[in-house]
Amino acid sequence: MKTFTVRHPIECTPDVFWERIHLGGFNQHMYDRLGYGYECLVDDHETGVRKTHITPVVDAPKLLVKALGESVSFEEHGVLHREPSGTRYEFNVVPGVFPKRISISGQMTTEPNGPDGCFRVVDFKIGCTIFGIGKVFESFVSKEITKNYEDSWGYTNAYLKT
Repeated sequence: MKTFTVRHPIECTPDVFWERIHLGGFNQHMYDRLGYGYECLVDDHETGVRKTHITPVVDAPKLLVKALGESVSFEEHGVLHREPSGTRYEFNVVPGVFPKRISISGQMTTEPNGPDGCFRVVDFKIGCTIFGIGKVFESFVSKEITKNYEDSWGYTNAYLKT
């Protein structure tokens, strides 16, 4: 199991972040920009439940393509928790292949950063119990996620200015 955290400064307050980025149409804009397939299956603002289907564009190592197939898709199942201590989004990724052998989960929170900013903090856990590719999968996926969050950091701040 591989665990890691991505953390970026965001140019808005935590309340604005959750309202504009999480509850707004941000994900559709971002995934369209990346050329990914994105479909929101459930988005219940009252309960905080969200379920999406995503088909990313991935240039995976040949070993992973051979073992898992050419196309990649997954569903993200998440719940937004609004609590007195702060807001957090917990998620679980269900891959299109080997869902009992591959696990990706985590949570997103925000931390204050001065009067008008915050940090987006996302903790991830990635596991793969498929013999011969587990470590390669965990390493590849963690690098892809980190790269995508680095890219989305700039896009998030630009989106907030619109």
